[in-house]
Amino acid sequence: MKTLSLTLVSLLASIIGISNEAYQKAMTESIEKLFQATTIPEYVEIANQFERISNIEKAEWLPMYYASYSYIMISFQEPDNAKKDRFLDQAQKYLDQAMAIDANESELHMLQGFLYPSRITIDPMNRGMELMPEMNKSLDKALELNPDNPRVYFLRATMTFHMPEAYGGGAANALPLYQAADEKFRIFKPKTELSPNWGKEANEAELKKIQEVMQK
Repeated sequence: MKTLSLTLVSLLASIIGISNEAYQKAMTESIEKLFQATTIPEYVEIANQFERISNIEKAEWLPMYYASYSYIMISFQEPDNAKKDRFLDQAQKYLDQAMAIDANESELHMLQGFLYPSRITIDPMNRGMELMPEMNKSLDKALELNPDNPRVYFLRATMTFHMPEAYGGGAANALPLYQAADEKFRIFKPKTELSPNWGKEANEAELKKIQEVMQK
């Protein structure tokens, strides 16, 4: 009986090991494709791939995170506002599913904050006053959960840069936020190989642009 128990434990451990290996491989390949994507069909395909992974690994929030991120990236490319809203609805659906798995993950609240600006650009006059506070609430929560999350600083810097100076925006006000993001990116270490690790190069490019603007 003892031998049978040990055999079952060993078999179970092997199955779990194979499952984890398959998950890691599928996620690694999908993440690489995501950050190589440039067109809407490519982003849709990769989002579907993450959804398929999630259907197998139901306790993991990362597949839904990346599926949501894919649709947010689509929204930046889609010129039709009605279609953009539908893409963002899809992004929100995936994000809500990820939140249901882990509501205390900083990256998920950061991604929620990342989603709102696209909603706002569809109808700035009517949506700005409603969604800007929601965006800030999400980013505040992301920082509360992880004060060293560099993507929060990067997003706030970008939003500040593109706001009118009369409302506290502009290059001068964005510069310290880009610099803070740069410092955070330099020391940031993702929790795992699959964890979010994007934004550093974009922040460096924007920081350089800001510094050039300030020197003129």
